[in-house]
Amino acid sequence: MKKIILASILALTTQLALADTKAATVDPEFAKIEAMVKAKNMTGAYQALSKLAATGNAQAIYNLGYLTQTGQGTAKDEKKAIQLYEQAGAKGYPVANYVLGKNYATGTLGLKQDPAKAKQYLERASSAGFDDATIDYAILLFAENNPQSDKLALTKLDPLIKKGFYPAIHAKALYDISTGFKTKNDKPVQQGLNSIQDLAKKGYIPALMAVGNMFVNGNIIPQNLPEAKKIFAALAQENVPQAKESLATVDKLIAEQAKAPKASAKKS
Repeated sequence: MKKIILASILALTTQLALADTKAATVDPEFAKIEAMVKAKNMTGAYQALSKLAATGNAQAIYNLGYLTQTGQGTAKDEKKAIQLYEQAGAKGYPVANYVLGKNYATGTLGLKQDPAKAKQYLERASSAGFDDATIDYAILLFAENNPQSDKLALTKLDPLIKKGFYPAIHAKALYDISTGFKTKNDKPVQQGLNSIQDLAKKGYIPALMAVGNMFVNGNIIPQNLPEAKKIFAALAQENVPQAKESLATVDKLIAEQAKAPKASAKKS
């Protein structure tokens, strides 16, 4: 598996997105911009990026879009940010196409939700070798719920699964479980469950969240709220998104179950 590093110097600092790139291909000018970002000189970084973007540098255009989106070094303007992402994407910068695809999929950043456009942008990023885009593209294909889309999604995921890419293994596992329930076939359900549990043992956060939810719901494995609480509590300490909300839900369920026997005793 290729080493995953941040798509750009600014993305490295802001934790915005990941891409398969090589440090040696990064324009030396970005070293200066990185220093500005670390020094919290966002105005200087914006101005330097603007000059670099004017030369047609797709990476600079993308990062200029991010600063514009977040209002760092310039006025916040999501509409302008989208335009910059589109410019960078048109030049083949995969992270820009990935960001556009994600936002069209969710209907965020001022864009109207549009699965067709989302697939278009994600497919571009995927074809450029951006593995995270391949995962999201496959998930959108699975959501179409038809054999042709499922086949294409599985074809896209297969090379990533073979090289041990956790998100691809996880996406396939969830597909297997869903398919098993739909066809009332325990084999794919167990296959998917085994994959997710294996990823969870390796510390893969989405798999840990999935196992925690399974312990809460009790549909695939027996309900075990104390075990779910352990998982969500550990993830909450790491500030994993939604872990705190899930932990609160589990605590509420545990409290309700504790009250239930008392209520039954009073009735009897």
